[in-house]
Amino acid sequence: MLEFIVSKVATLLTIGMFSSGIHTVQQIRKKGTGNISVIPFGALAAGTYLWLNYGILNSDSNLVFVNFLGFVLNCTYILLYYWYAPSKTVVYKTVGVLLLGLAFCHVYSSWQYNVYHATDFLGMVGNIVTIASFASPLIQLRLVVETKNSESMSFPLAVMMLAQCIMWWWYGYLKSDFYIQFPNFCGSFLGLTQVVVILKYSSDEPRSLNDVMESV
Repeated sequence: MLEFIVSKVATLLTIGMFSSGIHTVQQIRKKGTGNISVIPFGALAAGTYLWLNYGILNSDSNLVFVNFLGFVLNCTYILLYYWYAPSKTVVYKTVGVLLLGLAFCHVYSSWQYNVYHATDFLGMVGNIVTIASFASPLIQLRLVVETKNSESMSFPLAVMMLAQCIMWWWYGYLKSDFYIQFPNFCGSFLGLTQVVVILKYSSDEPRSLNDVMESV
């Protein structure tokens, strides 16, 4: 019963995180791609594809459902990004690298006669991609610390990321699945760091980026 509740809460929080890309796509539609990169969408699409296959091999319907949905959503975001991007070259290169990487992972895991070897491989690669995705906001955090202004980061999104990681870690703990536990333990730490930094600099008088550059 507890595992069922934890899995459903984790699934809902994850769907909420995936849906946040809709806001980014709306910005792209109104103002163009600007400084927005397609790489985060690509990384999430790759991560969800890996975890989808991991869930299939482990007969885990919760992982299969949420990652199938996440894969479809992020592929849709990539297509919309491509539609509005003034230069398609970066999109071609990003998607090309991702497709090659995923094709290799799919073929390698499919050729494994032992299903445990295949799940170990997908679990390890999934961990690397997931932790890298969780760590990507650290670049933005550095800017927040330097400018002492957290307006560029979403507090509700940071809290949702923290809650999502905690719930998936708990789910992995209940399932005794290290590959689910470890990246979400790291994500919980990074999510908590984001929340603390945003709260710390939410009321301080902000410094402009020019001020920061002049002080370097």
